[in-house]
Amino acid sequence: MASDLGGLPVFEDREDRPLRADAAASPNGPGALLESARPPAYGRGVSISTAAAGAVFALAIMASGGQAKVTGIPMTQTTGALFWGLAILAVVATGIGAQYVEFTAARAAESLGQPRRATSLPTAWTVPAAAVGAALLLVATYHNRTMLAAGPVIAFLGVAGGLIARDLLEDTIEGTERTAALIHSVLIHLVAFLALSAIYMNKLSPWWGAPLVAVFTVVLIVEALERGKLPDAHKVLYAAISAGVMVLALLIVNWWPTYGWTGGAALLLCFFVLAGLLTNRAQGGTIRDRDVIEFGLVFLVGLIVIAVTL
Repeated sequence: MASDLGGLPVFEDREDRPLRADAAASPNGPGALLESARPPAYGRGVSISTAAAGAVFALAIMASGGQAKVTGIPMTQTTGALFWGLAILAVVATGIGAQYVEFTAARAAESLGQPRRATSLPTAWTVPAAAVGAALLLVATYHNRTMLAAGPVIAFLGVAGGLIARDLLEDTIEGTERTAALIHSVLIHLVAFLALSAIYMNKLSPWWGAPLVAVFTVVLIVEALERGKLPDAHKVLYAAISAGVMVLALLIVNWWPTYGWTGGAALLLCFFVLAGLLTNRAQGGTIRDRDVIEFGLVFLVGLIVIAVTL
């Protein structure tokens, strides 16, 4: 069932899972057994997060030390083909590492009689990879000393937070489902805000801006729908439709006389409405008239607030 906390779509999964006899009979309960399996997975998660932060730090040094060129696009003033090639490798490596951590955690849980939900569409890599991508876009855009610290922090927290949020959603104890789901939802929206803001601030041409917005939207919407009961094909379809809407939003906002993070906030507002409606559809099987009215009002009020604060 979908729930709404603080205006953010969150997800609940109260599906009962079978317990092994030895786990149920354990004096400390199944939670203690799961705790014994978590340290290896958490250790790998911290390792992946640290490696991602290190990669972003190295690329931040490269961006901040480059000779500025007049290109009209902030993120290309001190970067070149080598930087972006390494950036793509860092994003891909982070995604692979995150998915491996999820695979390890799933096998550990299964060995203790707590199998996770089966899925043919792996998505553990989405938030970590998107977080590193957003951090690198910001590093290239600002290319200053501040990003030497901010970039790696964004990468570390994004990767670690993405992995921990998924683990909490799978192995959470009764009574904390809503908190775990809220953390998961907030993280997705924060990564979306950073990525969309970085893309907007560069005022890229549609040939570059549209694909970037589409990629970030698809991976984050697919992850947002992970907790629903939709078939994988439907998740991808909804994510693709959302990407098309977000591309149109980018084209519109690019013509709006706004600047900086304000444009990113406008794009986040669009993303928020799409994610909220679709997660309600995934959890409840339909989009109610009430949902449309509520999110419509949020969108309208949000646009007014953004316009007034210009």
